[in-house]
Amino acid sequence: MRLASTVMLARPGAAGGIEILMVRRSARSAFAPDAFVFPGGTVDAQDYRPTLAWNDARIAAEFRATFSSALPSSEDAVQNDAARALVNAAVRELREEADIAIPAGDLHLFSHWITPPTEPRRYNTHFFIAQATGAHIGVADSVETHDARWIAPARALALHRAEQMHLVYPTIKHLERLRAFAAIDELMRFTRSKPIVTIMPGAAPHEGFVMPPSLEGAW
Repeated sequence: MRLASTVMLARPGAAGGIEILMVRRSARSAFAPDAFVFPGGTVDAQDYRPTLAWNDARIAAEFRATFSSALPSSEDAVQNDAARALVNAAVRELREEADIAIPAGDLHLFSHWITPPTEPRRYNTHFFIAQATGAHIGVADSVETHDARWIAPARALALHRAEQMHLVYPTIKHLERLRAFAAIDELMRFTRSKPIVTIMPGAAPHEGFVMPPSLEGAW
């Protein structure tokens, strides 16, 4: 199971509400080909190098939070070196996949998802959120990602229902969570105060992944 980071970069929507940066994965990708996702990827060896960014006390504190106690009994808690690597990977992947540079201190941990053991590819993924500035445009790298776009969560979900936008389950659930916010300030306040609960979806025949009922709307 590989450590991975994902960045949900948010900005005020032109017509109100919020917009999220999404990119389409390459059709040649081994995981979720052609799916629209938030920029991100797996942790590389380079991400374990010490950085000044990890001295940010808030980021370190978020990773020492109680979410580790919610881990399934079969999984290990994230240690400090891995936590640093996750933050570094989030910054690196956003730069590589969307040509956007943000300080590590702008990241806030939003959620923690683990692929269930039934899947051939397993990821231990930490979703971060950050507020975009006016200078953040977003340009896909045209290798791993294509078609970078800013889009309202509700619009992305509507396109998915119309079979015009391919989304995978964790992305769908995050978009459902984000569409409730009418303003970026409201979203960031929620992010800074919400608990981090580990999600390991179940699987149902003919349905794919399924959120544990006790966690629906509570993560």
